[in-house]
Parts: sequence; structure tokens; C-alpha cells
Amino acid sequence: MDCRAMVIKREGKRALVRVARVNCAECGGCGLLARNREHTMEFSAANRLGAGEGDEVILKVPSRRISLSYLVVFGLPLLAMAAAFFTVASLWVLAGASDGQGAGIIAAVIAGLASFWGGVKLADRIGLSPTIVEIVAKAPRGEGGEFRGRVL
Repeated sequence: MDCRAMVIKREGKRALVRVARVNCAECGGCGLLARNREHTMEFSAANRLGAGEGDEVILKVPSRRISLSYLVVFGLPLLAMAAAFFTVASLWVLAGASDGQGAGIIAAVIAGLASFWGGVKLADRIGLSPTIVEIVAKAPRGEGGEFRGRVL
């Protein structure tokens, strides 16, 4: 799905964009990334074109891969947490300790956080996150290069 959006903030190779609900096809493609559920939606998108603050852009949301994206971002951490818990708890008990649940829980939390971070990076790398594909209009800039317009 493609939609018009406005860049709110540039964050390196990513941009925080705002999409008006009237420009949204309600495909659910932004799902997890949307921050505001009212008249507009804000989420992070890949900014390979270098769009700046206030620029109006066309955004591509890969709607066919939503299930895969959810599976990578949420399923991977759940599997990693379960595997880490059972592995560490089993090793703890085999080492002679009476109870390995504490160590298993700590390992599960660490594995869950690490794999969530890795899942988000993986989803972005394989093209499961929104991407800016075209800059429609450049925003007006002041003398110092700062944005001088309104934001959606």
C-alpha cells in the first residue's frame, strides 16, 4: 500500500513520519509501529532518499508481509525465551543446584530482549518495514536550514 506522509523528524537512515487517516487505506500495515490512533498515525520508516523534516513523501507499506513481520518481531523472542529458560534451568540442575528457575528467568529475559532487538533489525533489513519511496514536495527552509512550515 502507498500513502502520502509528512516527515516529522529525521533520525539518520530512518524518519519519523505522520500519515493522516484520510490518506490511509486501513490495511493494518503500520500496525505495531503506529503511535497515535486518532486522526493521524506516526511511525518510523526507512529514509533511503534523505527526506528532511517537513518534506511530503510517498510511503510504501509492505501489506502482504504483515504476518511475517509480526512473526519475526514477536515469535522469535518467544522462542528464544523458552529455549534460554529450559537450557539454563536444565544446566543449572545438572550442575548440582537444587533450583534453576531464577537463572532460567534471567536468561529468558536477556534472550527475549536481545532477540526482540534482533528481530526488529532483521525485519527492517529484509524489507518488512515502511519505506519512503518518493519525495513529493520539499519543505520551506529558513536561512539556517531549519524547517519553516507546518507539520500535518
